[in-house]
Amino acid sequence: MKTMMKKGVFFALMAVVMIGLSSCERTKIINEPCQFNKVNVDFHVPQSAWAFDQDNGWYSYYYETNKITEYIYDYGSWTMSHEYNPGSKDAFLIQLPEFRFMQDEGTGDFYTQRTDYEVGVGYVIVYVTNSDYAYEPGWKPDEMYFHMQINY
Repeated sequence: MKTMMKKGVFFALMAVVMIGLSSCERTKIINEPCQFNKVNVDFHVPQSAWAFDQDNGWYSYYYETNKITEYIYDYGSWTMSHEYNPGSKDAFLIQLPEFRFMQDEGTGDFYTQRTDYEVGVGYVIVYVTNSDYAYEPGWKPDEMYFHMQINY
């Protein structure tokens, strides 16, 4: 009987030690920060570069980049921002999609302007859409600066 009791105590102690060790390992894994590779892509869209899509009523700009590979497209993540006052101490980012409330200088009418984007392997397309989808000959969105952070 004493041998059975010794074996029972031994197995109970081993179980407590194993549970304790396994919970320490889990805690260690959970508390470790995730490690990502990070790539930044910055580009400028001059006002003259915006193209109007008459079928859809938006302006767009196509930017080619080798930073968005098939692997990054399938497994990575990214955020895209409109950068204001680039290169100055007052620079700041607004994450896309961005909605801005605008006023027509000629008529005084108010409208919204949405800036959004699309990502594919090897490219980014930025879209600017006015709330009324109106096309005014000669009008184009202002020049814009964009910052994209890619994590993989």
